[in-house]
Amino acid sequence: MPPLKPKHIFIVDDNEIYAMMLDYILSKDSIYNFVSFKSGEECLANLYLNPDVIILDYGLPGINGYETLLEIKKRNPGIHVVILTANKDKKQGEELLKAGADYIVLKQGHGETQIVEKIEAVLRKDEFNMDKSFIKKLSYFFLIVGIVALGFFLFK
Repeated sequence: MPPLKPKHIFIVDDNEIYAMMLDYILSKDSIYNFVSFKSGEECLANLYLNPDVIILDYGLPGINGYETLLEIKKRNPGIHVVILTANKDKKQGEELLKAGADYIVLKQGHGETQIVEKIEAVLRKDEFNMDKSFIKKLSYFFLIVGIVALGFFLFK
């Protein structure tokens, strides 16, 4: 089996201590590469790096997490976004999910362990979708081979 391709993760949080803590927790697993940003603008300016997952704080200076999320999804709908927030407002959460967030994690409590779980969940979803795509292509291949074989048999 080929080695796993490292997953690229953006951490977008203006709280340097929280960002460093996330970096430390996530760096225990060597398949993650991280880049940290302090604002939504910095994150958007670096989307060309094509991250697999973005951990995005809602309460950012400048453009907030919601506006950043909208722009991320506009530019690249396939990027997974996990929102960090200190706000327990359900309406805000619904708006973020409608806008394309994969998950919302509260910063209070055990948010950092939930972040790891959510990152793993979105990456597993990607792997599952790739497996489905491969199986679909393989089934088309066998369908074509079967049709060719049937045609060969019928017109022999």
